[in-house]
Amino acid sequence: MNIFNCKGLLLIALIVYHLFPSESCAQATQKVSSEYYSIENTPLYLIHTADVDLGVRYKKGEGIPIIFIHGSWDDHNSWLPVAEQLTKSIPNPILLYDRRGHSTSTPDTKQGTISMDVHDVLSLLDTLGFAKAHFVGHSYGANIVVELANKHPDRAKSIIIYEPPIFGLLKDKSAYQKMLSEVQLEMKKSKQLLEKGDIELGTFNFIENVAFGKGSWHSIFDERARSTMVASYRTWLDQANDPERLNIRPENLNQFNNPITLITGSGSIEVYPAVAKEIKEKVPHIQLYTIEGAGHAGLISHPKQTADIILQHLEKTSFLTTDQF
Repeated sequence: MNIFNCKGLLLIALIVYHLFPSESCAQATQKVSSEYYSIENTPLYLIHTADVDLGVRYKKGEGIPIIFIHGSWDDHNSWLPVAEQLTKSIPNPILLYDRRGHSTSTPDTKQGTISMDVHDVLSLLDTLGFAKAHFVGHSYGANIVVELANKHPDRAKSIIIYEPPIFGLLKDKSAYQKMLSEVQLEMKKSKQLLEKGDIELGTFNFIENVAFGKGSWHSIFDERARSTMVASYRTWLDQANDPERLNIRPENLNQFNNPITLITGSGSIEVYPAVAKEIKEKVPHIQLYTIEGAGHAGLISHPKQTADIILQHLEKTSFLTTDQF
């Protein structure tokens, strides 16, 4: 057989192989594709860090990781729709995790602090071998991101914060006193209900009257989210008793030289856009975006719009740069 016939047979064999792959080969290809392009199909792993065990969804990729930090009541699932949108556009590693005291991570056993939350996420990065990350936080998770950028600016390539509840910014502003008093009254009511054992009613009151608005308990959240929030009540009480929570200083972000994006929703309870406005005035270089029709849960109700803002932010930061230990 001459060399030309050999080449012809080889070409036919390759064509047949690609047109009719074996079942195992097709399954392997599908698995690799699924793992690379989907965070939702990535299994939840328990990762042991220096001080805490964290339940983590980790989609491997190229470049600087993007890590999402959830708020007070839900777990990593609240960011899942947004993260899934981003996997369609970027190759970066993406991490979602349950904060200490939430769902699959180490439960609360003593009074926690926001410093512990900052330490936890940095320990997670250390364990995975990353020097820096883009940090994305929602609600109290956004407070954690602000504290991290202020205390450890060398670890943050950039930050994105969705409606951080830094209500202390409003306390000396006469224009905000009515709305602030109403929110504080409902927070106190929720705390009292939870402390006397009315777990579901206390959670419901906070979700509807402090965080997400009337009707949100059923119109925004599914059964999984509602169950998760009820189960997280102890961690919220712990957080409410944290003395450090009153010391967050967003104005210190003027010393943070990397990009900052702040997101709010036009349909949020009015205290959240008010806080966003005050942060923008204190830190002029922040990029402020408003998602029309979204509320405090815009990451759930408007995931594409939220992801588009995050993508715009990342495109300005050379986000493909590798930055590992």
